[in-house]
Amino acid sequence: MAKIWKEKYDSLKHQNKMYFDGDMTIYPSNNIEIKWIYFVKECSFVFEFHSISQIKECQKYFSKKVHPSSAIPENKLHLYGGDHFEVQRWFERLPIKLFKEPKRIKILKALNLAIEEFEK
Repeated sequence: MAKIWKEKYDSLKHQNKMYFDGDMTIYPSNNIEIKWIYFVKECSFVFEFHSISQIKECQKYFSKKVHPSSAIPENKLHLYGGDHFEVQRWFERLPIKLFKEPKRIKILKALNLAIEEFEK
């Protein structure tokens, strides 16, 4: 069964490494207040989200059985820095075991539950 919780934001403990086109915030600056960090643990893996929009993006990704090429289009390469974790997007760093069908379905259910819970 999935475990879902949130914690108060701590800049030393929580680092946002889930980037996507709709939310390119790397680390919060002094003028951006993030009050909560959201967690979803399913299939022995803990997802860390810095916004509900990140949970929705992950949900959208796991809802697809087949994914298109993960090659970064040349016109978007400038959005990714030279560090390894910046060139690899968040979904390219996930363990391959999470995409096997039974686990993918469990994770999708957990993400749906998290969105429902955190949007209250």
